Amino acid sequence: MISAVPPRSAALAACLSLACGHGPTSAPLVPVVAVPFDAYGGAIYVPAVIKGDSVWLMLDTGLSRTGLDRDWARTVGIEPVPASSTAVVDTIRLGELTLANHRVALYPLHGLSEASGRLEVGLVGHDVLQHYAVEIDYRQRRVRLFDAARYHYRGAGTTVRFTADADLPLLRAQVKVRGRRAIPARLLLDTGASGLCLILTTSFAEQHGLGTVAPAIQAPIGTGLVGELHGTIVRLQEVRLGGLTVPSPTTGLGGEYKGFLSRTDIDGVIGNSVFEGTRLIVDYVGRRAIVEPRPVDGSPCDFDMSGLRLAARGPGLAHIMVDYVVPHSPSAEAGIAVGDELLLIDGRGVAAGDLSDARKALRADGEVRQLVLRREADTIRVALKLRRLL
Repeated sequence: MISAVPPRSAALAACLSLACGHGPTSAPLVPVVAVPFDAYGGAIYVPAVIKGDSVWLMLDTGLSRTGLDRDWARTVGIEPVPASSTAVVDTIRLGELTLANHRVALYPLHGLSEASGRLEVGLVGHDVLQHYAVEIDYRQRRVRLFDAARYHYRGAGTTVRFTADADLPLLRAQVKVRGRRAIPARLLLDTGASGLCLILTTSFAEQHGLGTVAPAIQAPIGTGLVGELHGTIVRLQEVRLGGLTVPSPTTGLGGEYKGFLSRTDIDGVIGNSVFEGTRLIVDYVGRRAIVEPRPVDGSPCDFDMSGLRLAARGPGLAHIMVDYVVPHSPSAEAGIAVGDELLLIDGRGVAAGDLSDARKALRADGEVRQLVLRREADTIRVALKLRRLL
């Protein structure tokens, strides 16, 4: 989630305390919580129970306070504390972990739901996660939370230290542009950010003259709690995280002073997709992130190859709409316009799949996709030859 991260939040009201091992080479670690996750759209959703309702919550290391969608909360009888945008929830269960009388933020998540194509009920943030060593196993699709005070890592993973001025996962990094020296950067590890590898703040991009990087695409670069964020999309030469190097990362350069992009205390976020295929450990007490094994060679976080930005709209988020068309892209050349509704890709109804599947289908270099769209009362059929735009 691209959002402001204030200082350390209040401690958990209550949680279950279970025994935990001392390290992978001395005794098996016993997690406090071990749950499967759904990797929809490149984000991480963990199962939870709130007031007896089974829901999916996004695991979001970049968000300061755990929160719920304010409209959904109202439907289950969770009312805000007077004169505030928070509420106290009597019970939130995450696997074996129970949060009792836990104060949550109430967020307007409708825009995020439209951007992701999935009803966003809520998010698990830093106020909960900071008390654990958080292991995200992307291959097994499981999240495990370990007792932070007793956790000791003795594996061979690559360690990336938090910056000295932050207890949240603000990582020491360097970004590299061809022909220039590496630039130190403070990147927030943000498992709520999916799609692009990096998003850099407007002030950081301006300070280091990154607006001259080419080729570049003027487009929306993400959606946060404040709404759609705009800027430029480029590929940097690489980003370095300690001994870990990510080549050719797709990167959003902030183009406006709004929300996260206006921040000066951090330089950007590194998204969830960078770590796909690894086991990522966020050790809050040890103030480090550990990655094992290294991500596979090649660039992660491929950008769309059609030129379409899609969003889900209407009841049940059932209508997949064209929200933006990249100039000079295959979609622009085919005459697709903002407001068109996507009905079929290669004969398959997009409503029968989901927005995430539609986006995956449009990220296949060299493939030809047959699209059927609706524009008012007309049906439009186009053949798109997909190509890399960066």
